[in-house]
Amino acid sequence: MTAIRSRRRRNTWMAAATATAAVVAVAVLGVVGVATLADSTAGRPAEGQAAPQPSQRLPYTATALIGVADSDGYLTSLAVAVLEPDGVGGTFIVMAASADAAAGYAETLLPLDAALQVGGADAFRLAVERAAGMSFDVIEIVDESRFVQLVSPLGDLPTDLPIELFDSSSGERWEAGPIVMSSISAARALTARNEKIAGWYYEPGRAAVWEAVADRVGAGIGTVWSLESDLALTPIATLDEFFERMFAGPVEAHPLRFDVVDDERLAELLPFDLASAFGPGAVASVVVHNRAETIMALASIAPARMGAPADGPTFRVISGYSEADLAGFTGNRSDVMKFVLNRLLFVRSNILAVVDLPDAGAPEITQVRVADPSLIDAARELYEKLLGPIEIGASSVLTDGIDIEIELGRSLIGHFSGDLADSVAGSGDNASTDDSETGNNATPTTDATGADGADG
Repeated sequence: MTAIRSRRRRNTWMAAATATAAVVAVAVLGVVGVATLADSTAGRPAEGQAAPQPSQRLPYTATALIGVADSDGYLTSLAVAVLEPDGVGGTFIVMAASADAAAGYAETLLPLDAALQVGGADAFRLAVERAAGMSFDVIEIVDESRFVQLVSPLGDLPTDLPIELFDSSSGERWEAGPIVMSSISAARALTARNEKIAGWYYEPGRAAVWEAVADRVGAGIGTVWSLESDLALTPIATLDEFFERMFAGPVEAHPLRFDVVDDERLAELLPFDLASAFGPGAVASVVVHNRAETIMALASIAPARMGAPADGPTFRVISGYSEADLAGFTGNRSDVMKFVLNRLLFVRSNILAVVDLPDAGAPEITQVRVADPSLIDAARELYEKLLGPIEIGASSVLTDGIDIEIELGRSLIGHFSGDLADSVAGSGDNASTDDSETGNNATPTTDATGADGADG
């Protein structure tokens, strides 16, 4: 359906190869350097040193996790919602319900929908926090009636479905193409399931519903006003309060791409109790979101909420590439950022903030600024190997919680031109939520196991 079997198997095995490459990278780049930087001061100067002035902090943003479940309690859709720092408007990051909590890097698979079904709400919360790498103010798993209650103030939802949706239990069908949905119809579409095909096949349609919600908000509804400061936001305790603020300003929705775990690895890595959570006769399926892409999406809109689970330093990564800076490169600015984040993740780094400033202009040489000047020599040795030519020095402005700030330079593109080209080519043929991959008229076929003909 979205990619031939051999191509999808290659992409899924690439996750394992990447994990191996991470270990090799740590060895090549110097374990001593990594260990030294792991003892960093988290945005504070070393003892006895005067703190440089001025200092700054990451903006605080409220967050919510919304899971949508059908009448049988099966998770069918998932969105991470983040308010703007001024307290109105925000962003939905749409994740696949069957996404693996560890993005394919653990010894076993833990799909989010199965985590809810087997372990309940607490296990689900922990799994999503692991997958997203962030904390949440509000978490709610909503059924159809609750979803209708939340979005009904928006009225009907003009939606462009990239695929047909069909619910096998009710026989309801939503044709691909432009359609105007009532809030009730949208809720039913979000919870539609067909046990004969893999759940990930419906993800483009579910993402389209979230995008329709965001588009319908427009410039904002209601009477909630923006705040003068992010610190003025009072704690939000319910999803009703959260949506009241979110719908008061412009909203965006961005679905994350994913790769499908093929049948062979699914049988090998999915524990039996989790496989049985999909129900008798249903197709078990798991997908993986690219870890770097997930971090890039969330660390750009909710930097103060990102966790630091690894034993390495914390980072703020800045990109100001213009079209002229990228001349001759076949990819785009996001491809460069993902490439850099992947390399940082290889050496157990924690990326808390991603700043994208289109056309701000990139320096000729990548700039590395270290909060603790005593770590400059260790950082130089490590990050020259990791990022190519760099200019390194002490931070003139400290950012709360950030050990190292990197401003990407044009030198990085030239130094890694071959690796960047390979990275772009390798990410262009995976199973994803892009229309170009699924196709508006794609129809899955089933084999003897009930999986779709493309490795469901």
